[in-house]
Amino acid sequence: MGRRPNPDLPEMILRATADIIEESGPDAVTMRGVARRIDYTATTIYIYFTNKDELLDKTVVRAFDWFAEAMAEAASTGTGRERIRNRARGYIRWALEHKGLYRLMFQHDSIRPLDAETGSVQPPTFRDSQRLIEDAVASGELPASLDPATMTRVNWAGLHGAISLALSGRMFGDPAKVGMDSIEAQTMALAEQFVDSWMGRRD
Repeated sequence: MGRRPNPDLPEMILRATADIIEESGPDAVTMRGVARRIDYTATTIYIYFTNKDELLDKTVVRAFDWFAEAMAEAASTGTGRERIRNRARGYIRWALEHKGLYRLMFQHDSIRPLDAETGSVQPPTFRDSQRLIEDAVASGELPASLDPATMTRVNWAGLHGAISLALSGRMFGDPAKVGMDSIEAQTMALAEQFVDSWMGRRD
């Protein structure tokens, strides 16, 4: 008798793929290797994903969901300005804890644009970030002259730049030598100063 259908299997496959990416990078992903991770046959993986490219694409889409959940949780409390800062901290923390996935999400050549209309990798997290800035402008915590769409892009570019430089070892040193705790602390401090710089600090 075969196994009963498992409604959790697609998520298990994506999480197993994510684990391989974190450990060894996207090039290490194979349908057979993912199947071994979850104790299924490779044939089962093909029921849900046509090939490796589709599996990587769907893993990226799911990774953006995990990324969004982490930032939403980080920004769940506080004033408008505090929520923007907390969201930035959530961004930095998640990206450094999931380095392989983060690189895949923004840098790997095989990934097709998430937004078919604009051709850009503009995930739902962008809209969530813009809403926080819009709310802070509406409440008077940020200047009315500030354009939320533009500042969301500025904020995203700054945080992504900090992460990219940190992971490359070109700003704070080689993570393998100085340690990820040091890298995270320095990147977090840089991100906080960056966010304060465009919001205008209020102590």
